[in-house]
Amino acid sequence: MSINRNISQSKKDNKNILREIFQDSAEIDYSTFINFALYNKDYGFYSNKKRMLMADFITSPLTHKSFGIMVAKQIAQIWDYYKNPKHFSVIELGGSTGKLKDDIVSYIKKYNRKFYRSLIYLNIDATNNDSLLDIDFNSKYGCIISNEFFDALPFDRFQKRGGSLKEIFIKKNEKNDLVEVLRDSNKTNILEQKIIAKIPEESRIEITNNLKEICNKLSSFLDHCVMLTIDYGFEDLDHLLINNPNGLVRCFAGHNMDKDILSNIGNKDITCDVNFHFLDHYLESAGFKKIGFCLQEKFLQNMGIANYFNSTKNPIEKQQIVSLMNPDGLGGFKVYFHELCSKNFDPQGLNQ
Repeated sequence: MSINRNISQSKKDNKNILREIFQDSAEIDYSTFINFALYNKDYGFYSNKKRMLMADFITSPLTHKSFGIMVAKQIAQIWDYYKNPKHFSVIELGGSTGKLKDDIVSYIKKYNRKFYRSLIYLNIDATNNDSLLDIDFNSKYGCIISNEFFDALPFDRFQKRGGSLKEIFIKKNEKNDLVEVLRDSNKTNILEQKIIAKIPEESRIEITNNLKEICNKLSSFLDHCVMLTIDYGFEDLDHLLINNPNGLVRCFAGHNMDKDILSNIGNKDITCDVNFHFLDHYLESAGFKKIGFCLQEKFLQNMGIANYFNSTKNPIEKQQIVSLMNPDGLGGFKVYFHELCSKNFDPQGLNQ
């Protein structure tokens, strides 16, 4: 089943890109395409070492170091909760160049030398040639943290057609145009039929690839841990019932946003809203229990960012901190807490 949508590639060198993408198969799913567009060592967006990431998007760790300090304070509470173990592992997912790690470790080193001596810190990121599912690591106590990790994972795309969800595949024609085609798929099993029935005809949705395997891998890293997830997205599946002919995809390049994944390959970030309902489902199946969530604005307030704001006299820094709290921007991100094995942790970041 074909979709009447051809995407012409404007640049001549895209012929080489497309040749490599389709060298093993004439037709690929969206997660395969996105993984190439973001992480391929020659053409991927994140793999371009000359790229200035600040020119394309802004994240909380890049906005101001107080973000990392507040996260470090929350991690210190988790260390105390586990009664200050001699070895405590922090596993960061998608830490890129290590800015958040540097801010966290610097704070702990300065204010809690005992904790610092116990600290083991892993920054797992695809741009560092790390393959999360291939990492073999285990420690007794620790925490897992991620900031905008799950929204950057490759995802598959689906379209409601004839009352059912079909998976969207991509193929290349003889003119080097990309053509989308619909196929039957078993990847939508996580959705109940009553939900699928309510999705508007021709609407598109996204489902993160390998989410079950990722959550199972995370549960193998630590025997006892608290997981801190900071990202944007939705928990109510009613969010899928709004007519979205383009789905919830967003692409960013040079602070410009579009929804066309299949153009300008390798030169823009590709992301979509995190479906926290799915994430909760797979984390729970892997042994995690959800403690709760709040907005980033509230989390930072609870961790004492006002004191940091009041202590600085630099107006630029003050504005950067305000940006972290903006409910229409970074402050509107969700901060989720999950716990593995133990069940009594009361995060300071969730305090009312």
